[in-house]
Amino acid sequence: MFAALNRFDKREFSLILGATVFAVMALLFTYLVVPKVKTFRGISTTEITLREVVENGDLLDTQLAEMQGDIDLLQRRLHGDMASLPEKEIEAYIVGKLQRMSWQNNVQLVSIEPSDGATIESFHEILFRVSLAGDYFDMYQWLREVSSELGFVLIKQYEMRPMDNLSQQPRLSVTLTMATYRAMQ
Repeated sequence: MFAALNRFDKREFSLILGATVFAVMALLFTYLVVPKVKTFRGISTTEITLREVVENGDLLDTQLAEMQGDIDLLQRRLHGDMASLPEKEIEAYIVGKLQRMSWQNNVQLVSIEPSDGATIESFHEILFRVSLAGDYFDMYQWLREVSSELGFVLIKQYEMRPMDNLSQQPRLSVTLTMATYRAMQ
């Protein structure tokens, strides 16, 4: 071994020794020090976050309350008041809502025929064939109120025709098919 080392002159030997020491130090640093530094930084960040949460605990409760309010609002926009109703009560609920909206908007609710629709992916479709009579602007207001009161209701078919031949503001007959969707249990 010494014979192999004697073959190098002093300058080459010191370069090889220096490169070896540097490589060993780099490996030790990479595999021993760097992981510990990363762990320390992670723990430090977690500690800072936890301190902020403890100091601003009331803010967290406020944020949670705001988020719950947003969830409730989105739930109402999607399902209206029907979100918590069992499927058997949805028909009666919608018939009652449509009747109330018709009275409020001077629209005559002629008939409602509920029926089962298709199953689309994981949703069950409930159809309502609705016949109405009234003037154009009352019908328009009625449709806007249906959208806001019943949540996500899709108008699948819509037909409007005049009931009489009066040239100014004839009464209209409207027949439409509405669909609402429920997630299948």
